[in-house]
Amino acid sequence: MLRRSVAAVFASLRAIPLAACLLAAAGCATNPATGERQLAPIMSAEQEARAGAENHPKILKAYGGAYGDEKLGSYVAGITARIVKATNRPDGPYRVTILDSPVVNAFALPGGYVYVTRGLMALVNDEAELAGVIGHEIGHVNARHSAQRQTAALGTSLLGAVLGAVVGSDALNQIAGLGGQGLLASYSRDQEYEADMLGVRYLAGSGYDPYAAAGFLQSMGAQQALNARVRNAEYDASRNDWLASHPGTPDRIAAAVEHARATGVAPGQNARNRDIYLTAIDGMLYGDDPKEGVVRDREFIHPDMSFAFNAPPRFAITNSARAVLIEGPDGTVAQFDGAKKAAGVEIGAYLSNVWASGVRLSSIERFSVNGMKAATATTTIGKYNGRLVAIEYAPDQVYRFLTGTLPQAGNRYDAALHSLVMSFRKISAAEARAVKPLRISVVTVRKGDTAETLGRRMIFSDFAAERFRVLNGLDPNAQPVAGQRVKIIVAE
Repeated sequence: MLRRSVAAVFASLRAIPLAACLLAAAGCATNPATGERQLAPIMSAEQEARAGAENHPKILKAYGGAYGDEKLGSYVAGITARIVKATNRPDGPYRVTILDSPVVNAFALPGGYVYVTRGLMALVNDEAELAGVIGHEIGHVNARHSAQRQTAALGTSLLGAVLGAVVGSDALNQIAGLGGQGLLASYSRDQEYEADMLGVRYLAGSGYDPYAAAGFLQSMGAQQALNARVRNAEYDASRNDWLASHPGTPDRIAAAVEHARATGVAPGQNARNRDIYLTAIDGMLYGDDPKEGVVRDREFIHPDMSFAFNAPPRFAITNSARAVLIEGPDGTVAQFDGAKKAAGVEIGAYLSNVWASGVRLSSIERFSVNGMKAATATTTIGKYNGRLVAIEYAPDQVYRFLTGTLPQAGNRYDAALHSLVMSFRKISAAEARAVKPLRISVVTVRKGDTAETLGRRMIFSDFAAERFRVLNGLDPNAQPVAGQRVKIIVAE
């Protein structure tokens, strides 16, 4: 989950004059990857390398560390080595890390640090698609987009660092996270399109099918549409989703196809290596690591910490190492996390004086959640009507819900969010032991198998056939072919 501190929100509004002065002084230079003129980065290559090295440990911490499968890591390193030979910097340095995260994501840091999550690799269907993702991120590195972004946001970063030192309220930072999503995009739309173009060029230059990039973008769009359907929410494929910074998917697909045509390589002429890829990811962990809590349909269970809660119908749960995000219809959102408190502090006093210190709240209400003391209050969270709920799990441990509804929704989702809070419960040791990790299992389609029958072999209780199709890159009405190898998700 992405969160932005209140300092960053304030800084984005106040730092424009300083940033403009810095941009004016930056001048122009030639883009090393494309040969075109662009704004000259202030960061030197040495500064980029240092920035990447300094932030690499932070990325590992935020995304659950590196995925501990050396064989799979070596396989991805080999794909990367093949791709970089087709770039303008074949000698690198590049360092690709598989992150142990279920989130579908890939990104790059200055200095050649490239990351793909195992969640993204689960959605990929062949080696060429993964190579296209890696090529896209290497395109960001070689075009020095991170340095350009740093130049454009330098005034914001400087002021944000100053404000961040004096803003200490935990709840204030979380509230800013709910209200300020998407305020500062990671890359501009032009930079994303440029990285797409470079990634397609790298695919063709390294002997991969350049049309694979468009294929994976289609899978991404299908996954986003399914996520919206699960929540019974509207999906506009031409717009970014709530946490995205990339251009709309249909536009990117169309541009990627045009870039592929420009390479002169016919569709299917170059390598895709589907079977090799599926063999490499067979048995890979899928979804959450039980040590961080797991999502099972609309239930979140944390076996190590012995609690669980249920999201309402039409709500979806996304887990991360820092917090759990619950998204519902009409922009309704909730964030769940935990914190320590002093054993002698009453739960209402903790909410108002510790968690929400400095936040203007309504009067505190005390109540009980499955035998546990709790307190709640309301406030305004940017454009949201917000509610804070603190639950005393133990004398020194609290768990917290921060919810937000848009004014136009009125009280339509109050009952659903109330049920979310009231579902929080302690679980027994037996329930905790019953939680098993999920893994990708690669199976061969038999005669008579359909998306519906294969979907029923997976662990999902709803949209099973649709989930199977999206996972395997199939069109909405397509059926698998006998003899084809496909992915299903099973409990270990």
